[in-house]
Amino acid sequence: MQLSTNVEPRTYLHPPVVEAVIEIRVDRALTQTELKKLAAKLKKHYPNSQPQNEVGINIGPNPAAGDVTVSQRQKGFRLSSDDQADIVIIAPQNLIIARLAPYQGWAAIHAKVISAWKIWKGIAKTRPISRLGVRYINRIDIPVDEADNINIEDYLTFYPNVPVFNDRPLDNYLIQITKPTSDPLWSTTITSTIQPSPLINTISLLLDIDVFRTKEIPLNDDDLLPILIKAGHLKNNIFQQCITPRTEEIFN
Repeated sequence: MQLSTNVEPRTYLHPPVVEAVIEIRVDRALTQTELKKLAAKLKKHYPNSQPQNEVGINIGPNPAAGDVTVSQRQKGFRLSSDDQADIVIIAPQNLIIARLAPYQGWAAIHAKVISAWKIWKGIAKTRPISRLGVRYINRIDIPVDEADNINIEDYLTFYPNVPVFNDRPLDNYLIQITKPTSDPLWSTTITSTIQPSPLINTISLLLDIDVFRTKEIPLNDDDLLPILIKAGHLKNNIFQQCITPRTEEIFN
């Protein structure tokens, strides 16, 4: 079935996406030499680069006497555009492409994935892919009066079912599920919580949707890149099922 790259089911005046992330994970690690070559190639498109380090702590038999060793080992690179909104992270087994707000739509991030993946394959050659993921983190900002609270179920269909102890509102919550999607090759992890709002007189709900696949992932680009579009469709459908019409009014 031919899928269009325009997978957005709604066009919102104020899209709630604060971070969009696409990850390609391979099952055989790249060498540090390959990672450095990748970083040099990607720097043409993402001029700001910094190393990503792994910190190790080794505690000996007598830590009170200072028998503690701290070591650092470079794992990869984090590269970004001048405005810091477009990000690429490369690690021995990961290529991660991210876009921070303002979100520019699926076509823009999909094009960046294609470009970065071609550079990756030009350096690292073909390695089996162990995970493919599309993750969107949405912040839903709900205006309230100073003394008001909200009913979460007015805005999300994915919310905690809490016993009624009293009539006071929730101070916080965190819920998460993982289950197969409508396509059995793909699964999703959905997370929802309250987070501190950057806006005055506003409550912010976080809706984090990660659609991923760990089996039967093709290596051929003609097959691989279209299934990313499939993941975009699945993510959008899940998002629409998690919000209410009242929430859509906020985005417009």
